Amino acid sequence: MLFTSVFLVLVISSILLINHWSQNKGIVYLIFTLIFFSIRQFTLLLINSDAHVELLSFLLIHFDSLFFLIGPCLLYYLKSLVHGKLVVDKYLFVYAVPALVVLINTLPYYSYTFAAKVAHFAEVQETVNLLGTSNFPYLLFPFRYQGLGSTLFNLIFTLFSIGYVVHLRKNSTSYIKKKLSILLNRILVVIPILLLPNWVLLGYSFLTIPKTGILSLRQPAFEPDGFVFLLTLLLPLSFFLIPSWLYNEKEPFSFLDNLRAAWRKMLHSNSMKSHENSFGKSSDLERIISYIETEMPYLQTNFSLHAISQALNIPRIRVTNCFNKQLNTPFPAYRNKLRVAHAISLLRAGDHLTTSIEGIAERSGFKSKSIFYAAFKEEYGMTPTEWIKKHL
Repeated sequence: MLFTSVFLVLVISSILLINHWSQNKGIVYLIFTLIFFSIRQFTLLLINSDAHVELLSFLLIHFDSLFFLIGPCLLYYLKSLVHGKLVVDKYLFVYAVPALVVLINTLPYYSYTFAAKVAHFAEVQETVNLLGTSNFPYLLFPFRYQGLGSTLFNLIFTLFSIGYVVHLRKNSTSYIKKKLSILLNRILVVIPILLLPNWVLLGYSFLTIPKTGILSLRQPAFEPDGFVFLLTLLLPLSFFLIPSWLYNEKEPFSFLDNLRAAWRKMLHSNSMKSHENSFGKSSDLERIISYIETEMPYLQTNFSLHAISQALNIPRIRVTNCFNKQLNTPFPAYRNKLRVAHAISLLRAGDHLTTSIEGIAERSGFKSKSIFYAAFKEEYGMTPTEWIKKHL
């Protein structure tokens, strides 16, 4: 049972990668989060076990710095979902600084022979005391601060990540709000499933703490055949409660349907073309709209179909079809509508009092004042100057 959770996490990570990679490579952040969290739980169980000391000697210290990346990976997974692509920025490297500090702090451990490491963690398992021997190697600060630090660091990042989604949902368009609401509901299902049982377990342990002052989970209720090992199964099993998340809005085992579809296509190529592309078109449109609403690229004068195709890695012909066949609106008209709407928001904010109409046009993405006037009149039946006199 000890290795069941590890196997399930690897299976779930494979399913997520297969179903999400083509749409959003930011899924790697979620996979890293799952794997790091699973290893963290696994090492804590090994400490309270009397077996696999060699594995514990390898996992705990060598992966301890990576545990500080659980929170940042969760945050950047959410950012990648919102932006519809893999997000990497300078702040990610700032958030990784604690992991680097921990790595530096544990450098002396790497000079130990493997036999010495095993002997040390054998004592850790025997006393169920993570501090182990008094000569545990460190460079900057005692090891006990690392465990507490990673827990607090990741808890803060988890709360910050939820706050990020809530804040963004309040200040987004209706499409993004709906998308973020679904995401937030999924998070609020999974996180309590993971945290509440662990808090109950820790609370029980503190209430029954031995007089020696050592926090131990090795009590009758937590023997190898006890329910404490079931806690490691909560993370992988929670994803099966939300199959649409796991399979990226597809039906489970949809790869079998894809094989059947490919076979039918060989037999009936003409009749299968529209069916084959239906899911891709819908998915492309969602990504395009999400990208436009969150990044607001239409405020750049060189915004084009090619820019969308390059940013989202979608063939240009498919981008064109999304506007012409699904939105039933040519791209130039759709772009001008967004630019005019932005210009209206600037006018309502009073920017025309300090900025010329030509400046408003430029800030809205129009290349010239004449193009701005033509698009504005097409939308409202009057010039910007006439609109200001009538509404402001």
